[in-house]
Amino acid sequence: MLHFRMNMPYFYMALYGSVMIAAIFVLRTLLRNKLPKFVFPILWGVVLLRLLVPFSFSSPLSLPVPAGSFLSGLFSEEVAYLEEEVVGDRLNEGTWEKGQEEYTMGTNAPISQVAITEEAVTTVVGEGTGSGAYGIWDGPVLSYSLWRRLPVLYFLGLAAVAGILGRQKYGYNRKLKNGLLIEHNETVNSLLREMNMGHVLVFTSDDIASPMVCGLLNPRIYLPAGMDFCNTVLLRHVLAHETMHIRRRDNWMKAVMLAAIALHWYNPLVWIMSKCLSSDLEAACDAAVLGQFGEEERKGYAYSLLAMAITGSRTTLLYSAFSKTEVEKRVKGILHYKKATIFVMLFAVLFTFGSAAVFATGGQAPFPSYLSAYCASSNCRWGVKATLSRDIALGENPQMRADNAILSVLREDTTGDPDILKREIKAALAAEFGVERRAFTLDISLCLDQKTLEKEYAAWGITPQEDGTWLYQGESVRTYEDKMLGSYQSREKGAADISVQRNRLGEITEVTVWRQGDPQYDRRGERIEQGRFSNLPAAEY
Repeated sequence: MLHFRMNMPYFYMALYGSVMIAAIFVLRTLLRNKLPKFVFPILWGVVLLRLLVPFSFSSPLSLPVPAGSFLSGLFSEEVAYLEEEVVGDRLNEGTWEKGQEEYTMGTNAPISQVAITEEAVTTVVGEGTGSGAYGIWDGPVLSYSLWRRLPVLYFLGLAAVAGILGRQKYGYNRKLKNGLLIEHNETVNSLLREMNMGHVLVFTSDDIASPMVCGLLNPRIYLPAGMDFCNTVLLRHVLAHETMHIRRRDNWMKAVMLAAIALHWYNPLVWIMSKCLSSDLEAACDAAVLGQFGEEERKGYAYSLLAMAITGSRTTLLYSAFSKTEVEKRVKGILHYKKATIFVMLFAVLFTFGSAAVFATGGQAPFPSYLSAYCASSNCRWGVKATLSRDIALGENPQMRADNAILSVLREDTTGDPDILKREIKAALAAEFGVERRAFTLDISLCLDQKTLEKEYAAWGITPQEDGTWLYQGESVRTYEDKMLGSYQSREKGAADISVQRNRLGEITEVTVWRQGDPQYDRRGERIEQGRFSNLPAAEY
């Protein structure tokens, strides 16, 4: 299923455009001499669309873009989230009503993981399982004052670049303004008629050193006044090249490229792209002209190219013109030109459309990834929360439909295998919403009611106390962790620290115990005294 929107934020357009430029540059380096020359101008055109048009095009080929990604955090002083309150009767207090077979929660924390509020006890729910608690963005942050200045700096840069480009255009227009229209040169007129381009006006100018095409709506060809107009072969090659630029709308492509440069002036990749695009347009134009000539004219065209190249090292971004900086590469390409076979052309077309599809659908605007509540059933040891990995059209009542699809799988589960559950739930969601399975991401975690948990723990010598803490073989437990369950507790005093280990199916396989005198026990004691224990990840306990 495809989903199209016009809501891409500017900084996402810049990010995905940069990624596309880098990817196409790599492809260009590897395949430039193996593919027809028209391929890369088309791919650069896709990049320009990404940089300038705020479309969001989501498809099964799209790269996942989770909501609340790091870019959102870059532009705020502090990003916090507060998940929805638990849905259900007293579920937020850690109780499961007797006789209740299944439930959904606004957070993805199983009941056994909900914090027990006691003065002597601190319960920490592991990252990734969610406690319905409060979290703070700790990534790179820009200060508010700097953020306020960024738009000013951006628009100053945009105005400066637009001014420079506008001044260059004004200078070229002044040079070309005094050009003389060639009306009575029968050689020029007959050559243009041969090419079915008799409507194009040709001018000569003393102020240019190389042929060029100028204009968008009414493109005109300008030839240097010092050119040898008696050399029919040279004139034919030059006019064939310039009229091909007009047919291919290359000046339109350059105009769009200039808009991208102005809007993304700070991005060096965009400037690199402009140079590559100009080179690829000339190469594609040469290839198109050679396709109309016989093999005998190939060397003659190369000589004409050398004769009309601009002396100097600078090229123009404004118009299509001969440039000496690219002549050597272009001459080599001309001399080694081979007409593409039907198989090469077929591959080129498939490669172009395939690459364009991947790049065009690779960037999506931020979208709400939330889909289902946390769902669990008394028939299954696992709880599941589903999110979206790409933007899709959900239709009416998406959460209710997603919850029902998940619960229908959990009710009938007989395996207890989380991998099988993931496959079946993704298949159920894909069938419900009519999209591919990879459009969904599942957060699956062990979900046990208190009675089941106590029964499992009792088999390993772990029993509960009235205050919500645990005993291990009759000894008070100071710190306790059950990583798969996402449950952690700590208090200042106790005879033992324990860690419950489970296998892939959530079954307890081992209980690791540390007592006074063990290095791990002493390190944990130091951290508790320093008040840092409850803030440490489970791996550092």
